[in-house]
Amino acid sequence: MTEIRLTADRLEQLQGCFEQALDLDAGPREEYLTTVANMDADLAHRVRGLLVAHHRTGRNLDSPISHDTLVYHDPSTDRMLGVRVGAYEVVRRIGSGGMGTVYEATRADDQYNKRVAIKFLRHQAAGEETLRRFRYERQILASLDHANVAALLDGGMTADNQPYFVMEYIEGEPITRWCDARALGITERLDLFQQICAAVQYAHQSLVVHRDLKPGNILVTDAGAVKLLDFGIAKLLRSEGNTDDGSVALPATKVGARAYTPEYASPEQILGLPVGTRSDVYALGVVLYELLTGLVPFDLEGKSAADIERVVAEVAPMRPSSALPATRAAQLSERTPAAARARLGGDLDAIVLMALRKEPERRYGSAEEFAADVRRHLQRRPVLARPEGMGYRLGRLVRRHRLETAAIAIAMLSLVGGMWATSRKATEAARQRERATEVKSFLATMLNAANPSSFGRDVQVRVVLDSAALRVDSLHDQPGLEAEIREIIGGTYLALGEFEPAERQFRRGLAANIAAAPDGDRATAAALGRLSSAMEYQGRYVEADSVLQESMALYQRFAPDDEQMRATLLDARGNLMVRLGRMSEAEPLLKEALAIELRTTPVNDSVRAFYYANLGVVTSELGRHLEAESLLILGVAAAKRAHGDVHPLVASILSPLATVQEFAGRNEQAESTYIETLQMRRKLLGPEHPEYAWTMFNYADHLLRVERYPEAAEWARKVLALRGKTLTDDHPAVATAMGLLGRALDRMDSLEAGERWLRESWRIRQETFPEGHYLIASSESILGEHFVLTGDYAKAEKHLLAGERDLLASRSEDAPIMQDSRHRIVKLYEAWGKPDEAALWRAKLHE
Repeated sequence: MTEIRLTADRLEQLQGCFEQALDLDAGPREEYLTTVANMDADLAHRVRGLLVAHHRTGRNLDSPISHDTLVYHDPSTDRMLGVRVGAYEVVRRIGSGGMGTVYEATRADDQYNKRVAIKFLRHQAAGEETLRRFRYERQILASLDHANVAALLDGGMTADNQPYFVMEYIEGEPITRWCDARALGITERLDLFQQICAAVQYAHQSLVVHRDLKPGNILVTDAGAVKLLDFGIAKLLRSEGNTDDGSVALPATKVGARAYTPEYASPEQILGLPVGTRSDVYALGVVLYELLTGLVPFDLEGKSAADIERVVAEVAPMRPSSALPATRAAQLSERTPAAARARLGGDLDAIVLMALRKEPERRYGSAEEFAADVRRHLQRRPVLARPEGMGYRLGRLVRRHRLETAAIAIAMLSLVGGMWATSRKATEAARQRERATEVKSFLATMLNAANPSSFGRDVQVRVVLDSAALRVDSLHDQPGLEAEIREIIGGTYLALGEFEPAERQFRRGLAANIAAAPDGDRATAAALGRLSSAMEYQGRYVEADSVLQESMALYQRFAPDDEQMRATLLDARGNLMVRLGRMSEAEPLLKEALAIELRTTPVNDSVRAFYYANLGVVTSELGRHLEAESLLILGVAAAKRAHGDVHPLVASILSPLATVQEFAGRNEQAESTYIETLQMRRKLLGPEHPEYAWTMFNYADHLLRVERYPEAAEWARKVLALRGKTLTDDHPAVATAMGLLGRALDRMDSLEAGERWLRESWRIRQETFPEGHYLIASSESILGEHFVLTGDYAKAEKHLLAGERDLLASRSEDAPIMQDSRHRIVKLYEAWGKPDEAALWRAKLHE
């Protein structure tokens, strides 16, 4: 058998097969392994080896390894020294932790010279959970590729079935020791700290929480490069079991096993609560505290577990400037202790203490946000951790522009004396204030109209909007003002699900913008973007894409350096590509939008939630459900941080999350998420809102998949009841609900009625979508499935093969809709008594 090299992807594939095999009883397991062997003999062989090793060492660790065991080591009895592991020979033991031992090794095959670090799972700790954690660490490291993260080079099993992985050997010192030995100043320490944050942020974006950040795991090389080590107790956000902050946890770690370092552990970690990325933010706060003061916030040496919990969870840490020892000034290259304390006081005290807050939601939202506040401090700009009073902000301004202090003082005197300079900028500012006053006055008039004498006691927002839309006609002589007010009114219509009147307002606002700036400007570009959104909501995707591209061209012309707007436009275009079924075009657009947003400061969780969710949807459509689920979980967490647990944005991300959970095979979890979404959207939007209709359809589709046909039909009819009300006849939700109702009726032996609904759904999609759209092909495939049930196999074959062919032209092989189409073909040939054809198409399902 030719051995295949264990790349990162191969390791992930191996782990997935091993985990699946573990969950099966002996009989089904052997069938599963035979199936795997037919497709990939090397993979099946490796899985069998892992199962043997698991059987031999499948016992739990009854007690933690003692501190003495970790410290004492007799090299003369170390059986690993001199052992050959792959291409490497073990030469020296570096150290031990609770579950692994790390050795230095050198290349031993005469190909080239290389020093590496090899980590082995301790034989004493080789229980099921620790084996699992070791595999997770290997998977985590394989997924990380960053200049500040120690790289994984190889991994596998020794001859005696001991798991190991080979890592980049880092010649360096813990960051605190490295800085102190060189008496680095505070600015230099903060620069290094930003490297740590960059590595941690990268890990978080790769869906990994480290959970054991401390100086011993953060080394600095002679060249001054930071390297983050030891992901032994990290967790993958895409593993098992949701946490409150949107992450996902491995099984709980026993406090007694010391699977974290108490001095650096967050309160939620100490208390055994679920942890997420903000737990790492807390640990980063402790590291920065120690970098600056030489101390950790709490001295926990010799304390009992109960005392540790009480101190970390309840006691407020001292400010770094107050805790700073007098002898520390020299190590910080400050002239006197007073100067050192003054340097730490204010911003740095506030920054560190914000990271160390007891409540996760009150800390920085990410390592990136933490680093951004440090950068703002270094640039003498206002920091998020400080109150934003006028005195503070003015002080920051003066410090940032010391040479211009005199000019600032003159400007302030002029302000106090009421003397305004007649510059172009002042005139523009005055014009903007005047415009804002005009808008405010108009809106106040609009809202005042909503009184009993005008419309009666129970006036609705729609009535007020309709009245306001008529009043805007009086502003034709002020096109700029008219455009701004029509934007507000149109946006309100859009939020209410009134898409057609929203489009009318956006069109008239666009005309006003063009009247104000015939040659085009940024406002016109924005107006085109809003018009595109209204068209998209109505399902007119081709028109919406055309208008959006016009908007993008104007932005490129008038605001080429606006990165945030570029991200918004890329995200919008990516969504339209999803709607049009062009997933391979959508993914790079959505990835670039998210990448731009992630490097934008300050952090905007509301915007990020959208970007995570949109990329998650297209990733699922491309068949990568676990990755999609992780992105959607991050989106839900960001939305909740921004708006709380109940909000339209939270609901909009929960809806696709439920679908992805279903595709991943977790139907009970999906059911729960669907119900939560339905309840939230009905409460927030009402029973006739189009977005609520989409959720009803998605839930109906779920019920169909789990074979609850009467319920599926009932929910599909609820969607169709909105036809002619909040949904137009050609709205995409109408055609999808028709198709779903037809399929449900087919399963309830109402074949004649089922065919009518299926044909009507196909007809609407042919009239609504452009030729070649994947939803047209999907409708034809579903109609073919209907003819399998009626026994008209030749007609079924015609529709099923045509649908599959057209889907293949527009979707990826792994897309769920593609796999569904092929499943239908397999069932056709099974029902038709053509086993060879069925086997051929069954094989395509595994390609």
